[in-house]
Amino acid sequence: MDALFSRWHTLLAVAKIPPVKKQKTGEDAGAQTKEQELESATPHKNDESKDDKPNTRDIKSIPDYEYVCMHRPHFTYEVENRKAEEPLDEDEVDDKYSEDFQKNLKSGIILQPAKDHPEWKWTILWAGFKNFSDYRRRSKYCDPDNFSMHIFNDFHGWGLQELMENQILEFDAALKKTGNDALKQMWAPISALALWLNEVDQGPFIGNEDGEKVGALCDLMGTALLRALAALDHADEIKADTSFIDIPLVISSFLEWSNDLPAYGIEDENVAWRPHAAAYFTKGKFTTDKAVPGTTELVQDAEPTAQNELPKKTVKDPWKWSKRLKDYKSHHGSPGIGGSKYDITKMSRKERAAHAFDGKDPLKDIPEKDLKEGNLDFD
Repeated sequence: MDALFSRWHTLLAVAKIPPVKKQKTGEDAGAQTKEQELESATPHKNDESKDDKPNTRDIKSIPDYEYVCMHRPHFTYEVENRKAEEPLDEDEVDDKYSEDFQKNLKSGIILQPAKDHPEWKWTILWAGFKNFSDYRRRSKYCDPDNFSMHIFNDFHGWGLQELMENQILEFDAALKKTGNDALKQMWAPISALALWLNEVDQGPFIGNEDGEKVGALCDLMGTALLRALAALDHADEIKADTSFIDIPLVISSFLEWSNDLPAYGIEDENVAWRPHAAAYFTKGKFTTDKAVPGTTELVQDAEPTAQNELPKKTVKDPWKWSKRLKDYKSHHGSPGIGGSKYDITKMSRKERAAHAFDGKDPLKDIPEKDLKEGNLDFD
């Protein structure tokens, strides 16, 4: 699987959605600028074999708030496989994903405008996809295993919580935006979060020692989804022919991520948002062919509230988002929420060396400039 991941990374660093897995250690880490990472989504100019070159757009020309086609997320293959009468083993699922990825890459559909491919259901705002890619990379920065280090138990889980809080803060800031793209600016971090929660292994987060905070954060992220949907509802966008074409995919992704949370003790008020999210899905008369596999069951399992119980479009802050965020900060923000405390790349070289198995800074060969700019990635 390491070789498989490396091959995808080389082909399409931004447009790929790799399976959840451990990456190589710090000794194998390399740095590249964000621009170079995005550039790898375009054909290699020096390739001699034109027939094998993917017909991919120049990412510099893609507007931030344009819907683009992305490759089908890996987690949806896993969902589909779980429901199969004769499920494949993990390696076979990965092989199927890789095969489909190669086909889609060569077809040139990845990163193309979604409006030109209405039959393609795997879509996302370009700003949302860039945000997802950034947070997926940063999720590796808080995992000591990636750096051959041990800091303390649950360090990785605390790091994922920190990243979730950062995404929440970005969403809250976007809520205050005005202008023609205000709604899309608000929606982009929510669509990114929906993908990130499913594509990045959340086990360390779920198993974190502070169970109360884990539950509260699950509640807050779900409430953020409701707040975003209420804003779209206010703009008459909760409908089958909405211009926000990934609404069914985003709602169903949140439902898929949260479907088994009660099995881990995250229940009651921490997942009370689920019936309301399902109610927005039914209100919009969205079809399941534009959603995650198994969405019919996901919506049913969430036991959607009656549509007349959803808040009226005219109600300001119908889900009491501002209060919920303030309460979360009050109970779990000491001194604040978010930040980069658990970002190993932000530690001093001396700190990293102190926690490294060999007593040496695992990033000793990475220039300080790259570390400060957050350009580190793993092959």
